[in-house]
Amino acid sequence: MILFVLAVSIIVAVTTMAIRLAWYLYISASAYTSFDSGEAYTYHRKLSTFTFFDPAFFIFMSMAIVIVILAASLYKMHTLQKGGAAVAEMLGARRISGNASDPAQRRLINVVEEMAIASGIPVPLIFVLDSENNINAFAAGLEISDAAVTVTRGALTKLSRDELQGVVAHEFSHILNGDMRLNVQLIGILFGILFLGIAGQKFLSAGRVSFRAGLPAIAAGIFLVMIGHTGSFLGRLMQSAISRQQEFLADASAVQFTRNPLGLAGALKKIGGAAFGATIKAPEARQARHLFFGESNPASWFSFLDTHPPLVTRIRLLDPNFDGKFVKVIDDPCGPKPMYTEPFGGAALHQRPAASLAASMPAFVTASIGNPTMEHLGQSQAIMTSIPEDIRQTVKTPQGAAGIIYALLIGNDASLHDQQVNILGRALVLQGNTDMVFQLNSQLSGLPNRLKLPIMELAMPSLSGMTSMEKRNFLLILQGLINADGQLTLLELSVQWILEKYLNPSEELFKSVTIFSYSNIGLDIVVLLGALARAGHADDKVKAEHAFQAGLGRIPELAARKPVFIFEENTFYTRVNTALTHLGDASFKIKESVMDACAHCAFADKTITPEEGELLRVVALALQCPLPPFLEKPEPEATS
Repeated sequence: MILFVLAVSIIVAVTTMAIRLAWYLYISASAYTSFDSGEAYTYHRKLSTFTFFDPAFFIFMSMAIVIVILAASLYKMHTLQKGGAAVAEMLGARRISGNASDPAQRRLINVVEEMAIASGIPVPLIFVLDSENNINAFAAGLEISDAAVTVTRGALTKLSRDELQGVVAHEFSHILNGDMRLNVQLIGILFGILFLGIAGQKFLSAGRVSFRAGLPAIAAGIFLVMIGHTGSFLGRLMQSAISRQQEFLADASAVQFTRNPLGLAGALKKIGGAAFGATIKAPEARQARHLFFGESNPASWFSFLDTHPPLVTRIRLLDPNFDGKFVKVIDDPCGPKPMYTEPFGGAALHQRPAASLAASMPAFVTASIGNPTMEHLGQSQAIMTSIPEDIRQTVKTPQGAAGIIYALLIGNDASLHDQQVNILGRALVLQGNTDMVFQLNSQLSGLPNRLKLPIMELAMPSLSGMTSMEKRNFLLILQGLINADGQLTLLELSVQWILEKYLNPSEELFKSVTIFSYSNIGLDIVVLLGALARAGHADDKVKAEHAFQAGLGRIPELAARKPVFIFEENTFYTRVNTALTHLGDASFKIKESVMDACAHCAFADKTITPEEGELLRVVALALQCPLPPFLEKPEPEATS
């Protein structure tokens, strides 16, 4: 922010001087014309009345320039409100559909889906920069619900699966740790600084039309281009100050996630061995260079302006034995040979021992928020293997994904069948094919409950491909199915909350209101803890009370007020829905305390029920604190 204020101040001062000088040149040129035509009096009058240092002029122009800079930044921010997809499309990326047939694209989709389920977040949209043959990637978005992961064509064709997994894990770190929102905000801020330089170039080209009329324009254009370079210099300084440390942390998080430092190091080595490194050719990439995995626009003369640490430094932190020599990368039109032959590359991971039960204790749960481990990735791959192949293929189209979600919400109550058929008949994406929904319901009912949330997460990218009208209609049908029986279940709450958030993002680049006081949301926290306590102990009031107090005790500001715990046999999830909406505006510190309290509430009896686990993950998603799936207790080995 200090650099931004400094940049704006310098740009305002120099731009005002440039405009004043251009105005002086215009007056001089006009006065000289009058003198040359014999009007000496007009010549002297024009020059004598001109004062270069005019306070009123400088104040007015300074205010005008600040308004222009802010307006340019706000305009860019408005274009980025749709999140990661808007950034990817700005750079010319193409979205990959879920049913892509290209093997390299299928491998990327599998890697992203595995990591999304392991991280406890909706599957991000996936894009590819077809025109970029160098190795690079980035993640962008305002929230985890609108994130997008983009890779270059070079990353698809030149990286092995381990290397691609390391790059994607690096980008997931930016998603999970909140880097991507700051990075998108920075794009909007920098555009305002760079805008005057862009305008100067246009102004300069316009000044060539006529030498006499264009002399002031040429002078002003030259100054504005100089201002543009000044803004670009300070902008790169801002990007470097923010991005470098993020990259070190993302590398570390990727290694924690995959537990394979050589995979990530291999990708970096291939960047070092490529003729043009990780360079991105698209002109728009300059304002987004801090987003990328590798240095997309190296500063050849001033290395301190690079947004990424030196490759050798990053590699040696991952591979201490690296000698600093890069092997030239030769393109293979068939791409690298896969390292795994079984689906999802799970063999090497499933051989790892399952985590101990201590990983399910409250302290470990809160520590795992935004920090998935190799065990979570292994469990994610096991979940993917457990989902039938035909279900995985069905969710790859908008119609199939919508049918899957509808099927999850249809109960077995025969009295509601006709009402459900009437509601589904209004579903545009199904085109009258309601029988498919009931067939899917029959198939899904035989699957374990632990697979239903991952199946919904796999369906999300396809749902985002619906038109605006289809999305509105889909959510209306969804609400109709939920209201059919007159009550809101935990599964219905999960589906409603997550999909409403995913298909109707907030589109706010900067939050206008943030709650910093527990007094404003204390009742919402009490409602949430009460619901968690009852979800785990629906038939035991004493244990439910104990769990509630265990969670409440983690927030002294609320415990001091001694709120009364009300035991209800049926939890009213409509109140939980309202509470989650309010808590979404809380500060990070409050969200951290709420997640800690919820974890202690859920694990008050040292165990967690499926209902508690599902509600806890919904709370985590609502608070933008992604929680990986709970590690399953390993089955005891048979003894002879």
